[in-house]
Amino acid sequence: MSILDNLQRIKEQLFHHKHPFAEESVRFKKTYITGYTMLLCVDGYPSEMAKDELHKQLEALEIKETFAKLAIQQAMAAEDALVHNILNVLNEPMQKLVFMLDLYAYAQQDRKITEKEQAFLVLFEELLRLNYAEVHFVRNFRMAMLRQDQEVANKVVQAAFEQEVAVPLDALSYFLPGFVYEERLTTMSLFTGQKRKLTYATVLQGEVTVGQGAELDLNGMTVTFLDGASIIVDGGVIKADGATLQASMDANQTMLSIRNVGALTLQDVTFHGANNVRAIQMDNAQVTLEGCTFEKCFDEARGGALYFTNSEHFIVRDCTFEHCSSLGKGGAMYVAGTEASHMKARSFFGFRPARKVTRVTMLIEGCTFNETRAEMSGAIHMYEATAQLKNNTFTTCTSRIGGAAIDAYACTVDGQQNTFTACQAGLNEAVVMLKGDTLEAPATFGTFEACEPQTILQK
Repeated sequence: MSILDNLQRIKEQLFHHKHPFAEESVRFKKTYITGYTMLLCVDGYPSEMAKDELHKQLEALEIKETFAKLAIQQAMAAEDALVHNILNVLNEPMQKLVFMLDLYAYAQQDRKITEKEQAFLVLFEELLRLNYAEVHFVRNFRMAMLRQDQEVANKVVQAAFEQEVAVPLDALSYFLPGFVYEERLTTMSLFTGQKRKLTYATVLQGEVTVGQGAELDLNGMTVTFLDGASIIVDGGVIKADGATLQASMDANQTMLSIRNVGALTLQDVTFHGANNVRAIQMDNAQVTLEGCTFEKCFDEARGGALYFTNSEHFIVRDCTFEHCSSLGKGGAMYVAGTEASHMKARSFFGFRPARKVTRVTMLIEGCTFNETRAEMSGAIHMYEATAQLKNNTFTTCTSRIGGAAIDAYACTVDGQQNTFTACQAGLNEAVVMLKGDTLEAPATFGTFEACEPQTILQK
């Protein structure tokens, strides 16, 4: 897209977006625009500038500009029947709030509201019978509009929701371009019998714990993790299909930690690590990941995107790992069936588990690893596992020591139809490194193209 095309697209977004009521009936829209025109006429016959604003509103509402003359005539007369008709048409709380925001948007466009305009606005707040919370929302959101302040707008909306105001959420970006409401959520613990469902995009500012018998529903939502933010599922239930979990630039905790959980499947979840944090860590959990995407996930020590330990079964199917990395082992994932030496002195989650699984059975199938890297094991590091790797693609995976794509220690590995392209390991290393392992049917393990220095090395 050229510079001019891009500028034209932005112009259309800013100036040619539809009014929230553009799809309403013609009768509704004409009554609405006549009520709006009354404000334009409150100081007398509208100026040419005011007429221009009226024409813009007509265009946004998809009403012919020829209606402007009649709207002005009716507004100037301000007959009782017209006012009652406006009040009857605006019978839903959200309609009333949109109308008031429209009025304020016009009144403050020159950054000042005349005395008559202010009186008109107050009278309509009363005529529409707005309650205190609704008036508070309208007046505070209009200040956010005036300042073009997304953060203030977000706080105003959250306060309105807390006061049970019927906020016209989908309409707010018309008055404040680019506005997307994000709920702020601080530290929270869910206990047995408690359920929490997120219904808006959420900014997480602390630690959320989901205990045994509790449930957190993130399905389809976007959750942004700030400094110190994380979700810990400890025996509870999490639903996150179709969700997006993204780290901010100051995030510093693994986004999702899962422990003491039976069968759990996450589908079509997208994780953005911002090159700061790991996506998921799992302990004593039977997890299946399907169709998930991991982008720019990072951990200093082990498993840039995934860390899986002390658990019997792990399935990763049709997932994508893009630009995930670690300064240690496993640019995309680290899997240990038993507690490795680095876990002897301390537990994974700050406690000693009651059991220790000596070997994990895992399946990695149909996954894509693109430009994952680590000091050791550019994509996958496995320890004490019986692993099946089928139809996976590894492209430009790199490591300084160990396998450019895979390191397997004390494992039984069955690989079929995997593809390795342009993977680069260190001197005397290989793309796939096996130590104390059994590699079943090495001839069908996969194909290697432009990989260096060796393909498979067994020690």
